[in-house]
Amino acid sequence: MKRFAVLAAVLMVAACDRSKPELDKTIVQMQQISAEKDSLLKDVMQTSQFIADVNTQLATVKSRNAGNPVQGAVGGTETSLTPAQQRDAIKDKIKELTDRLNEAESRLGASRNRVKELTANNAALNTQLASYDSTIAAFKTIIDNQKTEIVSLNAQLAALQTENAALRQDKAQLTTDKTQLTEEKSSLTGERNTVYYVIGTKDELLKKKIIDQAGGTLGIGKTQVPSRDLNPLDFTAIDKTKVSEIAFPKADKTYKVITRQDVTALETVPDKSGRIRGGLRITNVDKFWAASKFLIILEQ
Repeated sequence: MKRFAVLAAVLMVAACDRSKPELDKTIVQMQQISAEKDSLLKDVMQTSQFIADVNTQLATVKSRNAGNPVQGAVGGTETSLTPAQQRDAIKDKIKELTDRLNEAESRLGASRNRVKELTANNAALNTQLASYDSTIAAFKTIIDNQKTEIVSLNAQLAALQTENAALRQDKAQLTTDKTQLTEEKSSLTGERNTVYYVIGTKDELLKKKIIDQAGGTLGIGKTQVPSRDLNPLDFTAIDKTKVSEIAFPKADKTYKVITRQDVTALETVPDKSGRIRGGLRITNVDKFWAASKFLIILEQ
């Protein structure tokens, strides 16, 4: 207002010989010119802030792509949008920004024409037109710079999209690797925990070649020992971490463990001759199965 008052005073002195209506008209024209300048300046400032906000949002998405736990912020407001959603939002903002600049550039020309019409046939306002032309030139330079920034923003957005595609591919590969490792771990764990047992008479086990006879003289005094080549298909497979009791098929018979299991890991250990009744109740599975994963129980 102070600036306007000074200009008005100058005009009043310069036009002291004019009629009051002409002077009033000149003042109104000056107010209109000032309003045009203020409107254009407001547009330029808003566009600059808009660009700053887009830059901030781009930086946030870059940070999140890099794995930093930072929430997106535009204008200081937190958002829970994913990086992909934020990129789409940025794309929309850049388009809006481009439209704004195109509109602002169009307004510059229209505003200059309006001011030119206001100053027509008014020598006192010609200097104002020259000043206004200078202002428009400055605004045009700012708009050109902002267009350059838009090119940069689009380039950054394209880079983020490429980076996101690479991240998605890496994530897919990591998911595949994780699934494969989980399956391998499960398979190895299952294989490590799988043990085998068989219960039978001497004749049954000899027929299946699960046991051999060793020692003795002339067929007398031979002992039963596990065969060197045991086939898991001849045994019952169990998970040692889930099965801790093995029942014997005949309650009136005694049985003997002829493989290398540690029988001290049983709740009831065999008698001095190695016989046991009823079944096996394992109290320490790791200790019991440590020496062999094959358990052969011979009916006596």
